[in-house]
Amino acid sequence: MAGNDFTACGKCATFEPGMSALQSLFVKSLQVLLAGIIAALLLQGCANIVPPEGGKKDETPPVLTQITPADSLLNSRVRKITLHFNKFVEVHDLDQNMQLSPLLSIKPTVISYGKRVEIKIADTLLKDSTTYIISLGNAIVDNRENTPFGNFKYTFSTGSYFDSLQLQGQVFDAATGMPDSGATIVLYPEADGDSAIVRKKPTYVGRTGKSGFFTVSSLPNKPFRVYALEDKDNNYYFNPEEDKVAFLDQIFTPGSVNDTARMVFYLFKQPIIDSLPEANDTTIAAAPSGRIGSKRTDADKNKPAYRVNVDTSNQSLRTMPINEPLEITLLKPVSTLDQNKIYLSYDENGVEVEAVTQITRDTNRILLQPEWQQDRLYTLRLVKGWAKDTSGAELLPEKYFFRTKRNDDYGIMRIRVMKEYVNGYNLLGVYSNNDTIYMQPLKDSTVTLNLLNPGEYTMNLIIDENHNGKWDTGDLFEKLQPERVIPFTTTTQVRSGWEHEVDFIPSKFDPPQLPAADSSTLSDERK
Repeated sequence: MAGNDFTACGKCATFEPGMSALQSLFVKSLQVLLAGIIAALLLQGCANIVPPEGGKKDETPPVLTQITPADSLLNSRVRKITLHFNKFVEVHDLDQNMQLSPLLSIKPTVISYGKRVEIKIADTLLKDSTTYIISLGNAIVDNRENTPFGNFKYTFSTGSYFDSLQLQGQVFDAATGMPDSGATIVLYPEADGDSAIVRKKPTYVGRTGKSGFFTVSSLPNKPFRVYALEDKDNNYYFNPEEDKVAFLDQIFTPGSVNDTARMVFYLFKQPIIDSLPEANDTTIAAAPSGRIGSKRTDADKNKPAYRVNVDTSNQSLRTMPINEPLEITLLKPVSTLDQNKIYLSYDENGVEVEAVTQITRDTNRILLQPEWQQDRLYTLRLVKGWAKDTSGAELLPEKYFFRTKRNDDYGIMRIRVMKEYVNGYNLLGVYSNNDTIYMQPLKDSTVTLNLLNPGEYTMNLIIDENHNGKWDTGDLFEKLQPERVIPFTTTTQVRSGWEHEVDFIPSKFDPPQLPAADSSTLSDERK
């Protein structure tokens, strides 16, 4: 065997010509080391799998593959419910989604673990012979796209049967007559008494949906006190200073009411009676000047004493409304007013005519109500000595020129109301920008309103049960229901120089507690 020509078997190293066995072994070791480093780097890169960018998102909701224990068990006191899904899930917004009926003093815990969700219940709080329903709404979502597993509901009973009775109804806002879609329905056992709503949580709850409708299901055949709450704090307690409330006049027993019967609730703001100060409380006693222990300062002297609310910038522009009084706003307390030194007149073809004016005064304003002439130049004169402030100083005299509007600057609305509502007591209310434009008893089926400012108007009818000429709210603790308000949901757009005819037909949301309208007798004619 010649010196450098030795060749080992195929599994062994090969000595190249001119290379010693030691050198060949070193090269081979270096090759193995490099191969190992490259393999390690490749494995590390494969360990961090990054999903490819782009492509369609997986928006399919999670699928429930298994639930233990099974749903709808009888004679069971369920402690833990395990839900298994086909993908990784999370629990979001549990407080807004979870509902339990009846309520427990300690809420169930809901926790996600990868592809499963566990619901744990304090079974010591469960009552005998009671049906329990746990609803999670849209709280369970997949952990990538937040696609919800919607409306999960689980039912079990600690007795030998399921409670299957229900309460259905609709909730309205008493002040507007419109449905309330955000109310909470709460049921208390009859034995809890009327004060339970402010001191403890209810037994059963429900929520209104579209158009104020609700259903509280799986109720037992037991008597309940039933209320509706605005419940701003979402804590199931009635806060008289914050929440609106409604109540049923009678005790409700599900077994004695046909399932198709609907209860109607009218949410109202509970009157709050503020405590009055003691008679000897001198901290609020006003000084004769109308100030509370204050002294007159130089700043008071420089302060304007009054402001006349008219536009005198251009006597040719019609700026003074003829459907409102002229107002003098008092910016300082006034002790003396001489009405004989307040003159209002208008120009009639070059002749100054005194306007017959009724003058009234309240705490901080003076109102002049004449029989306005349209499109006339008026003059208001406040003669020297016309008023004095509380220090005895005279308010400055002044003269104002302004022009009134015309009848054509306003619109007319003729409202026809069904005869069933015309009894001399029910009130027709007309509103613009939350201001009451008209509020009078219905003595005729047609009401005509003149001199309406252009703009949008809304209307309603008030069933004035106590005939006092106004809407009265309810009182939970006195067991007084609010007076009913029937809305007219169509807004009327009044334009200047136009006559608008409106047929007041009750809203479709209004419960049929009065005879239904015969729409064939009402005209859709508009002018």
